[in-house]
Amino acid sequence: MGRFQKIILDKAGLNRRETGYYSTPNFIAKYLTQQLIAINPNGSKVIDPAVGQEELLEDFFRKGKEIESLDIVDYGDKVYSNFKKQDFIEYYIETKLSNFFSLSNTTDHDYWIANPPYNCHEIDFIKDNKQRLQKVFGGVGVHNMYALFLAAMIDLAKEGAVLGVIISDSFLTATMHSGLRKKILQNCSIHQLILCPSDLFWSQKADVRTVILILQKGTSYQSKVKILNRPPNTTSLMEALSNQDLIEVDLKHIMLGKNKGANQFIVDVHRDILKLFKNERISDLYHCITGISTGNDKKYLSNEKKMGYSIPFYKNPGSRKFVTTPDAYLIDHFIDESKVVKDFMVRNKQFVGKKGIACSSMGLPFSACYLPENSTFGVNPNIFLPEEDIFWMLSYLNSSLVTYLVRGVLIRSNMVTSGYISQLPVLNFNYLEKKQLSKIAENVINGQLDTNEAIIEIDRIVFKSIGIDDLIVQKIKHFALNLSRSV
Repeated sequence: MGRFQKIILDKAGLNRRETGYYSTPNFIAKYLTQQLIAINPNGSKVIDPAVGQEELLEDFFRKGKEIESLDIVDYGDKVYSNFKKQDFIEYYIETKLSNFFSLSNTTDHDYWIANPPYNCHEIDFIKDNKQRLQKVFGGVGVHNMYALFLAAMIDLAKEGAVLGVIISDSFLTATMHSGLRKKILQNCSIHQLILCPSDLFWSQKADVRTVILILQKGTSYQSKVKILNRPPNTTSLMEALSNQDLIEVDLKHIMLGKNKGANQFIVDVHRDILKLFKNERISDLYHCITGISTGNDKKYLSNEKKMGYSIPFYKNPGSRKFVTTPDAYLIDHFIDESKVVKDFMVRNKQFVGKKGIACSSMGLPFSACYLPENSTFGVNPNIFLPEEDIFWMLSYLNSSLVTYLVRGVLIRSNMVTSGYISQLPVLNFNYLEKKQLSKIAENVINGQLDTNEAIIEIDRIVFKSIGIDDLIVQKIKHFALNLSRSV
């Protein structure tokens, strides 16, 4: 979910970007209700802490449940619930602080259901209350509203209560949400994890990637986890939910690993692919780092090489692979400037000017390009390694396999950082394979080979090296070629 400057009005004339409110599709509401009741058929009390227009509550009401609801905005008459206009986060903070940072008096609700606000970035409420929020949410961080909502719901839920949410899927893998994932694992059983298609909220002018998450407070209820990888469209999701076309796996099969993976949650990743993460990672062998942030690109970067701006600066290859031109030219006296300007930061100075590999940081495609000598680099991931390893690694990083590992396993949000790329497994290529891969990268850089043809040949070498089933290979290639619908 990116940052949007435009105003998007809902039916009530409110800006969705400010409230973070997007109406839940009816079939999602029905599915959540059905599944929560199936897990706990004897429950009676329901709460929706971000009720909006009550779209999640109709089926609970028809089944005679006692329903309470909260919202910071009153969207009009409530038919199904006992509504209170109240800020749920403020309510949680007051409850926690009044109880001396101990939540022994959890609520008596049997079902928690919510479509939390989709303010994925740091909105004014978080900026203005950061210090106070950190005291209460310190363990999970104060990065965005939907994460605060889910953490508060988990804390307030009683033992055995069932929680069903549709929420941004960025928390599944994002490094900043490792605390939230830890909270889930330590306090809840995970029953379902279903990735929703990217077009689910298009009718509301929202390009958000979401997940249906069903939890139960307490770890003793854990059994198999029902999962579904992202369907191509909403119709496919409706059919899958209607037919219960879900895969059941052990909890360990949706976790990348506790040591190096920061508890990332993964969906429908074949065990042969997961085995690759037992290999040495990039960070075990090489330096994967960030570089310069000027704090004021307009002042310190020039689109053209000119007097005073002569140093090539690479910050994001984007969809460009193997070779790229500088994104800009940096001021010649950047080291001196960094010593006197607080916001001008030059990280990892010892690598500035050395050959390496610059990786993309924003957008869906993942790419790697040769970083020439006497260049500078930005806060995108950059890898520094012995010269004899540069070109075969450059080919490997541009393979369909790595695209899948980055965008389908390690990170689903748009921002790819060095922390994620450093976790990539390095394959055990033999001498001949490394030589072949190096030659391919050199030929592309020298203009002797087309990029698409190069990737076909690279994929042949890579997939032969790891020896996985052809069906898995086809799945990975399809993912890499259809990123907009796959990620």
